[in-house]
Amino acid sequence: MFTNKTFTLEEGLIVPMENVATIADCASVIEGVSRSQNTLLNKGTKNYDWDSGYTCHQLGSGPIVVQPAQPYMIGSKWLLLWDCEDQSYSYYVEVSTNQQQWTMVAERTKVACKSWQSVTVERQPASFIRIIGTHNTANKVFHYVHFECPEQQSSQKEENSGELGTGDTSLASQQLDPHVL
Repeated sequence: MFTNKTFTLEEGLIVPMENVATIADCASVIEGVSRSQNTLLNKGTKNYDWDSGYTCHQLGSGPIVVQPAQPYMIGSKWLLLWDCEDQSYSYYVEVSTNQQQWTMVAERTKVACKSWQSVTVERQPASFIRIIGTHNTANKVFHYVHFECPEQQSSQKEENSGELGTGDTSLASQQLDPHVL
Protein backbone atom coordinates (compact mmCIF):
# COMPACT_ATOMS: atom_id res chain seq x y z
CA MET A 1 0.00 0.00 0.00
CA PHE A 2 1.11 3.56 -0.61
CA THR A 3 2.08 5.58 2.44
CA ASN A 4 3.80 8.89 3.12
CA LYS A 5 4.89 7.66 6.56
CA THR A 6 8.48 6.67 7.03
CA PHE A 7 9.10 3.22 8.45
CA THR A 8 11.93 0.94 9.45
CA LEU A 9 12.38 -2.54 8.02
CA GLU A 10 14.13 -5.33 9.87
CA GLU A 11 14.47 -8.74 8.24
CA GLY A 12 11.96 -7.53 5.65
CA LEU A 13 9.27 -6.69 8.23
CA ILE A 14 8.06 -3.32 9.44
CA VAL A 15 9.15 -2.30 12.92
CA PRO A 16 6.02 -0.44 14.07
CA MET A 17 6.48 2.91 15.81
CA GLU A 18 2.76 3.31 16.51
CA ASN A 19 0.31 0.91 18.07
CA VAL A 20 -0.69 -1.59 15.35
CA ALA A 21 -3.04 -3.55 17.63
CA THR A 22 -6.04 -1.40 16.82
CA ILE A 23 -9.30 -1.93 15.01
CA ALA A 24 -8.41 0.98 12.70
CA ASP A 25 -5.23 -0.89 11.70
CA CYS A 26 -7.27 -4.07 11.03
CA ALA A 27 -5.96 -6.07 13.99
CA SER A 28 -8.38 -8.51 15.61
CA VAL A 29 -8.86 -10.69 18.65
CA ILE A 30 -9.19 -14.21 17.25
CA GLU A 31 -9.42 -16.10 20.56
CA GLY A 32 -10.85 -15.04 23.89
CA VAL A 33 -14.30 -14.37 25.34
CA SER A 34 -15.93 -10.93 25.37
CA ARG A 35 -19.26 -9.30 24.64
CA SER A 36 -17.62 -7.43 21.76
CA GLN A 37 -15.00 -9.29 19.72
CA ASN A 38 -12.31 -6.62 19.60
CA THR A 39 -12.83 -5.05 23.03
CA LEU A 40 -9.08 -5.32 23.77
CA LEU A 41 -8.21 -3.14 20.82
CA ASN A 42 -10.71 -0.31 21.26
CA LYS A 43 -8.54 1.90 23.51
CA GLY A 44 -11.08 1.60 26.32
CA THR A 45 -8.96 1.84 29.44
CA LYS A 46 -11.34 3.65 31.79
CA ASN A 47 -14.89 2.43 31.22
CA TYR A 48 -14.99 -1.25 31.99
CA ASP A 49 -16.91 -3.29 34.53
CA TRP A 50 -18.22 -6.83 35.00
CA ASP A 51 -20.68 -6.37 32.13
CA SER A 52 -18.41 -5.00 29.41
CA GLY A 53 -15.03 -3.68 28.35
CA TYR A 54 -12.79 -6.71 28.78
CA THR A 55 -11.75 -10.00 27.21
CA CYS A 56 -11.14 -13.11 29.27
CA HIS A 57 -10.47 -16.81 29.16
CA GLN A 58 -11.04 -19.61 31.64
CA LEU A 59 -7.77 -20.58 33.32
CA GLY A 60 -6.53 -23.88 31.93
CA SER A 61 -8.80 -23.59 28.90
CA GLY A 62 -7.67 -21.55 25.92
CA PRO A 63 -5.72 -18.33 25.51
CA ILE A 64 -6.39 -14.81 24.29
CA VAL A 65 -4.89 -14.31 20.81
CA VAL A 66 -4.41 -11.01 18.99
CA GLN A 67 -3.66 -10.98 15.27
CA PRO A 68 -2.22 -7.79 13.77
CA ALA A 69 -3.13 -7.05 10.14
CA GLN A 70 0.27 -8.29 8.93
CA PRO A 71 3.50 -9.71 10.35
CA TYR A 72 5.60 -7.13 12.22
CA MET A 73 8.90 -7.08 14.07
CA ILE A 74 7.55 -6.74 17.59
CA GLY A 75 9.61 -5.77 20.63
CA SER A 76 7.16 -4.42 23.18
CA LYS A 77 3.59 -4.74 24.34
CA TRP A 78 1.32 -3.09 26.91
CA LEU A 79 -1.28 -5.11 28.75
CA LEU A 80 -3.92 -3.75 31.09
CA LEU A 81 -5.09 -6.43 33.47
CA TRP A 82 -8.48 -6.12 35.16
CA ASP A 83 -8.02 -3.84 38.16
CA CYS A 84 -11.52 -3.05 39.41
CA GLU A 85 -11.01 -5.28 42.44
CA ASP A 86 -8.05 -6.22 44.57
CA GLN A 87 -6.80 -9.27 42.72
CA SER A 88 -3.63 -10.25 40.93
CA TYR A 89 -2.83 -12.41 37.93
CA SER A 90 -0.03 -14.56 36.60
CA TYR A 91 0.45 -15.11 32.88
CA TYR A 92 2.83 -15.61 29.99
CA VAL A 93 3.00 -14.19 26.47
CA GLU A 94 3.98 -16.01 23.29
CA VAL A 95 4.37 -14.94 19.65
CA SER A 96 4.11 -16.93 16.43
CA THR A 97 4.23 -16.39 12.69
CA ASN A 98 2.14 -19.45 11.83
CA GLN A 99 0.07 -20.48 14.92
CA GLN A 100 2.00 -23.76 14.98
CA GLN A 101 5.31 -22.86 16.62
CA TRP A 102 5.14 -20.43 19.54
CA THR A 103 7.99 -18.57 21.25
CA MET A 104 7.58 -17.46 24.85
CA VAL A 105 8.56 -13.80 25.17
CA ALA A 106 7.37 -13.05 28.71
CA GLU A 107 7.03 -15.45 31.61
CA ARG A 108 5.24 -14.02 34.64
CA THR A 109 3.76 -17.19 36.07
CA LYS A 110 5.35 -16.88 39.52
CA VAL A 111 4.60 -13.21 40.06
CA ALA A 112 1.47 -11.43 41.27
CA CYS A 113 0.77 -8.92 38.48
CA LYS A 114 -1.73 -6.07 38.60
CA SER A 115 -2.96 -3.30 36.31
CA TRP A 116 -0.57 -2.11 33.53
CA GLN A 117 2.08 -4.55 32.37
CA SER A 118 5.02 -3.56 30.18
CA VAL A 119 6.58 -6.40 28.21
CA THR A 120 9.75 -5.41 26.35
CA VAL A 121 11.81 -8.09 24.63
CA GLU A 122 14.25 -8.47 21.78
CA ARG A 123 12.39 -7.75 18.54
CA GLN A 124 11.14 -10.77 16.64
CA PRO A 125 8.65 -11.56 13.88
CA ALA A 126 5.07 -11.88 15.05
CA SER A 127 1.82 -12.52 13.22
CA PHE A 128 0.01 -13.71 16.35
CA ILE A 129 0.37 -12.72 20.02
CA ARG A 130 -0.98 -15.14 22.60
CA ILE A 131 -1.60 -14.27 26.26
CA ILE A 132 -2.21 -17.16 28.61
CA GLY A 133 -3.36 -16.53 32.15
CA THR A 134 -2.15 -19.07 34.69
CA HIS A 135 -3.49 -17.72 37.99
CA ASN A 136 -6.04 -15.29 39.41
CA THR A 137 -6.25 -14.69 43.17
CA ALA A 138 -10.04 -14.11 43.00
CA ASN A 139 -11.42 -16.78 40.65
CA LYS A 140 -10.62 -19.05 37.70
CA VAL A 141 -10.86 -16.43 34.95
CA PHE A 142 -8.09 -14.32 33.38
CA HIS A 143 -9.47 -10.81 32.72
CA TYR A 144 -7.68 -8.60 30.28
CA VAL A 145 -8.79 -5.07 29.42
CA HIS A 146 -6.44 -3.48 26.89
CA PHE A 147 -3.58 -4.39 24.55
CA GLU A 148 -1.08 -2.26 22.62
CA CYS A 149 1.70 -3.35 20.34
CA PRO A 150 4.20 -1.80 20.45
CA GLU A 151 3.71 -0.07 23.75
CA GLN A 152 2.99 3.62 23.45
CA GLN A 153 4.05 6.28 25.93
CA SER A 154 0.91 7.82 27.35
CA SER A 155 -0.04 9.99 30.29
CA GLN A 156 -3.31 8.03 30.33
CA LYS A 157 -1.42 4.96 31.56
CA GLU A 158 0.25 6.97 34.29
CA GLU A 159 -3.11 8.34 35.43
CA ASN A 160 -4.76 4.92 35.46
CA SER A 161 -1.97 2.71 36.70
CA GLY A 162 -2.52 1.40 40.16
CA GLU A 163 0.40 -0.97 40.38
CA LEU A 164 2.67 -1.92 37.56
CA GLY A 165 3.32 -5.66 37.56
CA THR A 166 7.05 -6.03 37.32
CA GLY A 167 6.80 -9.64 36.34
CA ASP A 168 9.53 -12.25 36.27
CA THR A 169 12.66 -10.73 34.82
CA SER A 170 14.38 -14.05 34.23
CA LEU A 171 14.31 -13.37 30.49
CA ALA A 172 17.30 -11.06 30.22
CA SER A 173 15.72 -8.64 27.78
CA GLN A 174 12.55 -7.89 29.79
CA GLN A 175 12.49 -4.44 31.33
CA LEU A 176 10.07 -1.98 32.85
CA ASP A 177 9.16 1.29 31.26
CA PRO A 178 10.58 3.97 33.60
CA HIS A 179 7.91 6.47 32.48
CA VAL A 180 5.22 4.43 34.24
CA LEU A 181 6.98 3.97 37.58
